[in-house]
Amino acid sequence: MKYPAYKIVLVILDFFFLRLSFSVAMQLKGVSHVQGDLVKYYLFSPEFFTFFIFSLLIVLIFQSRNLYKMNIILTQAKQSVIIFICLAYATIGLTVVAFFVRSPWIIDSRLAVAYFAAFSFVSIILCRVFVFTPLYIRMNKNAMNRKKVVIVGSGIPAKSFAVEMGIGNVYGFQMLGFVTDEIPVGNVVYESYAVLGKVSDISTIVNTHSVDEIIIAESGVNYDELMHIIDLCRNTTAHINVASPLFEVVHKKFTVDSYFDLPIAHLKKVDDESFMWAIKRGIDIIGSLLGLIILSIPLLFIVMLIKLTSPGPVFYKQVRVGKHGRQFNFYKFRSMRVGSDQDKDRIKKMQSFIKGTLSNENGNSKVINELMVTTVGKFIRKTSIDELPQLINVLKGEMSLVGPRPCLPYEYEAYDEWHKRRLSVLPGCTGLWQVSSRAEGDFDDMVVLDLYYIGNISPTFDLQLILRTIPVMIFGRGGK
Repeated sequence: MKYPAYKIVLVILDFFFLRLSFSVAMQLKGVSHVQGDLVKYYLFSPEFFTFFIFSLLIVLIFQSRNLYKMNIILTQAKQSVIIFICLAYATIGLTVVAFFVRSPWIIDSRLAVAYFAAFSFVSIILCRVFVFTPLYIRMNKNAMNRKKVVIVGSGIPAKSFAVEMGIGNVYGFQMLGFVTDEIPVGNVVYESYAVLGKVSDISTIVNTHSVDEIIIAESGVNYDELMHIIDLCRNTTAHINVASPLFEVVHKKFTVDSYFDLPIAHLKKVDDESFMWAIKRGIDIIGSLLGLIILSIPLLFIVMLIKLTSPGPVFYKQVRVGKHGRQFNFYKFRSMRVGSDQDKDRIKKMQSFIKGTLSNENGNSKVINELMVTTVGKFIRKTSIDELPQLINVLKGEMSLVGPRPCLPYEYEAYDEWHKRRLSVLPGCTGLWQVSSRAEGDFDDMVVLDLYYIGNISPTFDLQLILRTIPVMIFGRGGK
């Protein structure tokens, strides 16, 4: 995935000032153990390595709190508050580590920690709020730096973006026109902006006008039509942003970027990302192995509880549909009475729910017969402990730690064509839907969240979702 240049620059600057803050804190307190030639000794010292890792972790905290999203970067007060909160978390974490790890290269002085907190906050605020943001806005106002934009659609959402671009264009957009099938080519849609062509012409339009960004704000389409538009746009060289009402669930359940306070969902283009997939698979192997080793004793305890409290096998093996419709054996701890998977009424209800003809009570997207759930099953389902054996599926390469949840064969049969797009990647143990809404919402919303994840898939995004899964499991939010 190609990240915007401003994000890369900000990450580098944040990391630099965080790493510098650690060194300043150590020097001011007089506890630095660096001696001799700087390059020869310091770059290979435990102190350098320790604070290098700490700085990276803080950058990940920044990422998780959306400090690299443009709608946050262009603010002053909001950005400053978020930076303060992130650095407060980091400082508390550093204090805890220093308390338990007695080492000369860990900050073990309250004064040194205070130096780090103060210097990092002041330096990052000065860099971001008073240097980077004004410079970025000034560069965007330069006609040479304008990003050429076309809007797909002609309804109210599309016109809203055109209106905002004319009022306060701090993003540096150069509006070229609209792309739509609803109005003839050449007709004016808003002010002087006319229709450049039909949706099927989007590739030619992007190449002819050297378009940098596409905003898909089409409101009069269904999901299949929207996905077709996205496919056409992803095969161009332009960056894609979706502002369609059909993607509304994304910004309701997950913090996304915005232009002019109008929420948009970024989707990456079709690129060769074999290296990214290799990293993701490596994380899956290491994560699943560590998980099985670390959780071995708790898992044995769950095995004993299940065996002692209800008749039947401890593990439940079920055929699920994975990547590209391939079937595999899916493992769980048994949480229901034997034979519950043959509940024909549940099958009919689930298929109806997928088709949108059944509205579950309280908007719950899990169709189960609660009378079939065992006593232990209620707890392990609530906390998602019943899902832990899927680490075996991850190790076998049938699943990933993060991805859309695998479906049952009879569920797959009820899918619309656009639903099947969620199976274009390996299914996961957790995903965006699990951490943002879990059992709430209708099936279409769940698929949209899965597609948003697929459109932004990356190791850092996976790490964010894994970290957000932990409190969901602990507090059992949305579990059933």
